Amino acid sequence: MGNKERKPSELRETFRISITEGVYSQVYFSIAGPGSVFLTKLLVMLGASSIQFGILAASGQIFLLLMPLGALVTRKLTLHRSATVRWAVAGRAIAPLFGVIPLFLTDRISLTAVLAVFAISTALQAVSANIWTGWMARMVPLRIRGRFFAKRNAILLAFGLSTAFLLGLLVDSFNDDPSGLRLIMAGLFLVAGIIGLIGLRILAKQPERPTETADIPAMKLFREPFRDKNFRKLCVFGGWWMLAIGIGAPFWQPFMIEVLHMGVTEMLLYGLTSTIGSILTLKYWGRFIDRYGNIAAMKLAIGIGTIVPFAWLFVTHDSIWIIYLEALVAGSMWGCVGVVTANLVLAIAPEKKAQIYSGVFGAFSGAGLVITMLASGIFMPAPMRIAGISLHPMQVLFLITAFARLSALIPLSRVKEPNAVPLNVVMGKLRMWSKVRILNLRVTLSKDKEKK
Repeated sequence: MGNKERKPSELRETFRISITEGVYSQVYFSIAGPGSVFLTKLLVMLGASSIQFGILAASGQIFLLLMPLGALVTRKLTLHRSATVRWAVAGRAIAPLFGVIPLFLTDRISLTAVLAVFAISTALQAVSANIWTGWMARMVPLRIRGRFFAKRNAILLAFGLSTAFLLGLLVDSFNDDPSGLRLIMAGLFLVAGIIGLIGLRILAKQPERPTETADIPAMKLFREPFRDKNFRKLCVFGGWWMLAIGIGAPFWQPFMIEVLHMGVTEMLLYGLTSTIGSILTLKYWGRFIDRYGNIAAMKLAIGIGTIVPFAWLFVTHDSIWIIYLEALVAGSMWGCVGVVTANLVLAIAPEKKAQIYSGVFGAFSGAGLVITMLASGIFMPAPMRIAGISLHPMQVLFLITAFARLSALIPLSRVKEPNAVPLNVVMGKLRMWSKVRILNLRVTLSKDKEKK
């Protein structure tokens, strides 16, 4: 039965459970997932080097490289719910080790062990994430995916960041007590593991429809998407964009801690501000995507993503407010990117092949991100002085990523999306809409004057 024949009651149940379990999952990832402030704080506490921060960031994205394994695991299965849950359980159950390891081992050994466990946890959940993507593609009709993922992401971000902010206040209260801080971090990651597993129990209740098996050789399964010329172009864009994003990516949070001397609470306030930016605009991004397509929205997001890193070139400890303004704009941009990333490959892929297309695209994107994340840690540039502004080595990376992001428009312009509206046409419509609104406002004001 196709998506168009999906029962309304089944859709409502899918939406309800997907959002409910997503809240638990988002709280887990806010504490123990890629990009977590608490993981960065843990590594700072253990004395991590720039290379180790690069490894942490790259390990957090290794899930993208391993996403195609999800299609391999499920190619002989007609039901995917059980496999989704099992792989995620294995990944989340070991999260408490992040905080337990430093209680019993030296800092030097703990750094290596924590990075290794984090990589394993992320890899296991990568397989689950790919299976989940194919599952959701079958359950949510294409015509409403943009709005659904936008609404879901907004709710999840709100719960995840608000919970993390409250926990950040607790962590900051132990900054002057190293022994107490270690115990608090251990308890924090234990809570994250428990919350993550509760979310998976809820996910196990989400509706599912059987799908056809794809009992074909693994190499043939992975080669099939590359026969699609348009998909190959999408992969080039994904790798290019992530190469650009990865430049300096491991150092946004270390820069806050080491250069701006921000506490966990301040960093989470930055994240909360970014979340507000996402929540306020995700509804409109969702509507925009459903009406004009993912590519037009992504082009706008790339433009915004090129501008925001420049704010970090001027910020100091005494002008931290600058990055909070940046957070609002960047939050809106990342909200759009999140929806497009989930939606664009599904729009291009044949319905029955969404999972393998998504996995391969994720692997290409992840490869680009991991390469430049690791390179950023290994080849840290020297300080520079440009136009009278002294730039810290991390700020030099932030400047480079700005121009690299802009260049991603080149491969994106070659990707074709079904029923998409070109950005120049969209901008023309928006200009016309603005002129009509201004004209109506003038007419209204003129009538008001006449009445007076």
